Amino acid sequence: MMNSQNLILIEGAATYERILNDIREVEVDEAIRNLKDFLKIYPDFARAHNDLAVLYHRAGDSLKALAHHEKAHKLDPANITYQKNLADFYFVELEWTGDAIHIYLGILKDNPFDIEALNALGYISLQIGRKEQARQYFNRTLQLDSYNQSAQQALQQLLPPGESASAPQPAAPPVQPAQPAPTIQPAQPAPVVPSFQELFKAAQPAPVPAAAPPQQKQQGEPPRSADQLYREALQLANSGKTDEAIQLLEKIVQQSPDHAVGHNDLGVLHQKSGQPEKSRLHHEEAARLQPANKVFQKNLADLLYAEFGEVEEALNIYVRLQAKAPQDIEILKAIASICLSIGKESDARFFLERILTLQPWDREAQEALKELKTAGKDKI
Repeated sequence: MMNSQNLILIEGAATYERILNDIREVEVDEAIRNLKDFLKIYPDFARAHNDLAVLYHRAGDSLKALAHHEKAHKLDPANITYQKNLADFYFVELEWTGDAIHIYLGILKDNPFDIEALNALGYISLQIGRKEQARQYFNRTLQLDSYNQSAQQALQQLLPPGESASAPQPAAPPVQPAQPAPTIQPAQPAPVVPSFQELFKAAQPAPVPAAAPPQQKQQGEPPRSADQLYREALQLANSGKTDEAIQLLEKIVQQSPDHAVGHNDLGVLHQKSGQPEKSRLHHEEAARLQPANKVFQKNLADLLYAEFGEVEEALNIYVRLQAKAPQDIEILKAIASICLSIGKESDARFFLERILTLQPWDREAQEALKELKTAGKDKI
């Protein structure tokens, strides 16, 4: 006998897609009524609760928005999109800093390569005056995604006036998938929950002792593991010692050919050093080793688009990712950006509108959509 959850997934999903198509052009109040009617029949359909929360936020009803964000998270606690939406709402709208941190640390624990979570924790750290933690989060983002403009800009703000970043920063690519900082900031510093110190300790990387150069190693010392070498390579890269980091990472992947993170980071550093062919080899290997890793697939798509001009292949990668994660803001932005670059304005508009349905406060998407509409009027 089919249980109720399976019934929701099978019957509710098809009905809900039809409703979304019908309400795309209607006013917010009417869209809310349609989703409420749907939830009377399928009260445990998490996605509808999430979308209804976004609509209530757009309508200015924060209390109902909170209720439905929490309901969506309760019904599907493993869904990262619902977790992020709830955490953003806690921080941006309610100034519940501790609750937001707790959710984002949980995301990072299960998904250590999640750039949105890293950036969000960086912004929260910056907001409450913890600049060193913020710097660590943004540096880790750039290790995973050297093109991430949000992290680059945040790190520039953390530097003293007149000082530039020690590590070379790549030119901004046409694809900007990173989620920007919340555009609504708390008027005053939010209170910190009692367990704040413990929460942040859980997310910090273990301290890496300064390692002596290879030639200074004593004879007979046991070889270090791939994980030990990787920690040292991270410190070198974060210190701007790109060549030394590359050498160490090359040693890691020779020692452990299936070290996917090492291949990914080699791809990032080779691209930063102006060696796109080597970067491609390592990004393709990382994506092959972990085909389900969104960050590795995204980095490969960015490289193919920015360095090789392989627009169709890059777009295919993003479309496959979007099919598996239809509410991922980062992926939606990347697809919209590529569509804009190849003149597919209607497709770009669709994805930008989808972003604003999921995250109505996203200023980057708002401005891009505004420019599209202005350009469309000029052609009339």
